[in-house]
Amino acid sequence: MENEAAPTLFNSAPGSNLERRIQSLNYQNYADQATSILDKLKQDPHHRSIIVAAESMMVVLEQLAFTVSKGKHAAINDTTLDDVGTRLWNESTILIREDAEKVDKTAVCTVRCAACFIIDCAEKLAKTNSGEYRVFKCYLKALKMCLEHEESILATKLVDRLSKLYDALLKKDPRSASDQRTFSVVSIEYYVLRIALAWKQENTALMDLMYSKLPPHLSPAGIPARKLESLIDIFYQIGTDLLRKKQYENADKWLGLGADLFLHSDSDGDLSETAIELKFNVMRNQIRALCYTGEADEIAKAKNLLRAMEDEFPSTIWFLMLKFDVVKNDKASSPDAMLDVIMQMIFLGNLTATAFKIIMSTIQSLLNHNPVLACKALDYLLTKKLSLSDQQDWLQEAFVLRVTAISKDTSMQQHDSVNALNKLFADMEKLISEPISAKAVNGGQIILWRIGESYFASEKFDVALEWFRLGLHPIFYNSGEVNKAKIIRKVMLCEFSLQNYPAVRGIYSEMPAACQESPLTQYILYKTALATFDDALAQDCLKKISTSQTADVRLISACAMEAQERDNKPITLAAMKLVVQKLRNKDNASPGQDIRVPALLRCIIRLMVLSIEKAAPNKAVDEIDQLCQYFENAYALAKQSQAKQIIEGGFDANECEWFARNAYNTALKGCKHWPPESTLRLSDCSLKFIGLYHAKIDVNDTQAMDIILWQRITALFLSSSAAVYMARLREHVAEQRELFQIARRHVRTFRQASAEYGQYISRKPEFNDNIERRQLDLKAKLVAMLAFDFEAAANLEIWSELPNLTEEILKLKPELRIFESLVDVLLSASSPVDETLIVLQMILSATLLDQDNEIEKLSRWVRCLVTVSLPRRQEVAEQILSQVLVKLGDFKERYPLEETHWLSTTCWNYGVDLYCTNNITGCKRWCEIAISFAGFVNETIENQMQQNYLRICNTNTPELM
Repeated sequence: MENEAAPTLFNSAPGSNLERRIQSLNYQNYADQATSILDKLKQDPHHRSIIVAAESMMVVLEQLAFTVSKGKHAAINDTTLDDVGTRLWNESTILIREDAEKVDKTAVCTVRCAACFIIDCAEKLAKTNSGEYRVFKCYLKALKMCLEHEESILATKLVDRLSKLYDALLKKDPRSASDQRTFSVVSIEYYVLRIALAWKQENTALMDLMYSKLPPHLSPAGIPARKLESLIDIFYQIGTDLLRKKQYENADKWLGLGADLFLHSDSDGDLSETAIELKFNVMRNQIRALCYTGEADEIAKAKNLLRAMEDEFPSTIWFLMLKFDVVKNDKASSPDAMLDVIMQMIFLGNLTATAFKIIMSTIQSLLNHNPVLACKALDYLLTKKLSLSDQQDWLQEAFVLRVTAISKDTSMQQHDSVNALNKLFADMEKLISEPISAKAVNGGQIILWRIGESYFASEKFDVALEWFRLGLHPIFYNSGEVNKAKIIRKVMLCEFSLQNYPAVRGIYSEMPAACQESPLTQYILYKTALATFDDALAQDCLKKISTSQTADVRLISACAMEAQERDNKPITLAAMKLVVQKLRNKDNASPGQDIRVPALLRCIIRLMVLSIEKAAPNKAVDEIDQLCQYFENAYALAKQSQAKQIIEGGFDANECEWFARNAYNTALKGCKHWPPESTLRLSDCSLKFIGLYHAKIDVNDTQAMDIILWQRITALFLSSSAAVYMARLREHVAEQRELFQIARRHVRTFRQASAEYGQYISRKPEFNDNIERRQLDLKAKLVAMLAFDFEAAANLEIWSELPNLTEEILKLKPELRIFESLVDVLLSASSPVDETLIVLQMILSATLLDQDNEIEKLSRWVRCLVTVSLPRRQEVAEQILSQVLVKLGDFKERYPLEETHWLSTTCWNYGVDLYCTNNITGCKRWCEIAISFAGFVNETIENQMQQNYLRICNTNTPELM
């Protein structure tokens, strides 16, 4: 109680003051506490203070009982305390009966325990020995209530008090005959409740101990029917729990106690309906426990119990079900005995939902033993019972089980089973008044589907076809379009596997339109088209599959594999292209994990290259463009795989190396006949894959590093060559400039790559054998790349870089053709005079020293240089002419005579021009140069120039010729 403290009792030893303390007890305090508890229990049965107050009262009363029991005192005739306890007991009983759903069970149990303690104390104070059994029974009832409501803590407290009271009763002697009978009853109840508490606490050892204290042969004699029922119910609960836990021997022991009490009871006529039901359940569960052991002795014991039950429960469905379990578990029984029990169930009376469920369960068990007998039982059920009832659901459920029974009957030939099912379907159509439900349809079709699938998996396609066709019987009207389409597709696959291709097309034509457009249906039709070499139909199926919203990339990939197995390259290529298109779709960014994208792209590329090589280059422009796209798609997917790890089993180092190498080889192979744009795209794609490959390999792998560095150099060279070549063909200035810029970028990268490669091979002793050849090859490519850079700079009008590029080229000592190309670029680019003269001078200064060069080409370059330089940079022309004169004696007949004559005449005329401007010094110098060249032409011209030169020297105003 919240606002009222419990009375305090001092636990003093017994003595002279005991009488005075007992007399001073205020019983009204207990009455007030009890009243307060009851009021709160009625107002708010869930109030926490109720439990606290009741527990506090029990502590005080327990101390009081202990004090009184240890001392001697005069009997107290005041019945106040007993009245309070009785009232508290009665009120809690009324409350739990009338408002069981509303009250707090813990609170009520605690209050009842407090009432027991109050009554116990009242009896000890009154010292009435006649009430000791009353107190003991109160405790037993309270204990039972606590056990029923899972209040184990309170139950343990009550057991502690009961054990002390029981010891006192046990020592009481002599007893009257009436007390002896009462003690026997309460003793049994006491031990049974102790067993129940140990069971609740899962204390097996204590259960066995309490069990050992029960009389060897419990006799129900003298035990009231209601009390007997209560005790047996405890044995039933324990045994049923052990049965559920599959502890069959222990379950038999405890259920056997309850069964023995019933069987030896003389009060069968006094049993209530619940007691009769309890008796049946106890014996039934004991029989089940005995059956599950599987031992012959236990089965015999179960049969004896069954015979004992037969007189009392001969014609109930539950008894027959129990009888069926005994027969089923009896190894000596035959399936015929099981059938006999089932037939008794069927002819028992009107079917109820429970009876039907039990019958179907027993037939299912018989089906596992003997399908033939199960079919027989089902036929009786269908024709004798279900056909006369209006329960269509039961009829359909039995029909599904009948289909299962036929399918499991291994004694029948395959064709006989199919015929039996057809007959069953026909009979069912007559029995049912409405189409069978979707649930029954689904159940029947699943059975037929599984059987057909098993035969299909074992490649018995003709047999599988019969079972799948059964699933299309008109009785399965409510199967739904989706299920029907699945079965039809299986029928198509069976016909396809039997190579009956016209039948496949016939089935397809009869399908509903929605089913026809299904990707799976189109896939089967696609396979048929490939088998019949109908490429147009195959292409149409591919289109429908790829555009379907429900088809995924794996199905299109399967189409590609089918075409590849048929060696149909055009269809294979078309299917693979659709796969890649699906993978590139943003809505399908996560393709199936079983698709190896790199392998797929490799197959597409190989097939496309073969197709392009068979066609004329001018007729395969679109195909070449697509080939470039697939290389570029491969790179995009490789980057996607590397960045997001989307494509499993994706582009590893080997895959990147394959795409890099084949992109370059394809570009190189097609550079002569294919459009130059494709060469540039493929070589650039090769460079991108080389970058991915480089990131995936170990830098300590010498062989791999050598391959990748050299591949990078060759790809850069090819890309730059293609860009320059395309720029030369372009007429649009903007496009031309863009291509030249691309070429220059590749040249810059090439410079770095060539330097890196040169350093790499120089550090590796394993390359010493062919390092000279590698360096020469690298030098030749560098010269060509610098020439490309020179041409690009000239066309981009970056004149200031031309001398530096020329100087780089000169250091590499290239062949004359390189200089020839430089000169051609220079003269055609309309470059400024200063840069032109510098570059020409550098080239001629380098080339004139080499006697192996082609003198005719050099002579023309000399004429160009002289023509450009004389009006502006005479010193440049004079320097070059001096070098020509020095080497002219060596060249002699190799230097063209007309070029020598032109040089002589041009120099003489230039000298005359200087004379006219009164530059006599310059005139003499250039006339002398002209006379020097004239000596290599002929004597006549030389003599004439000498005479004129003398006149210039001797006369102020000579007449010059």
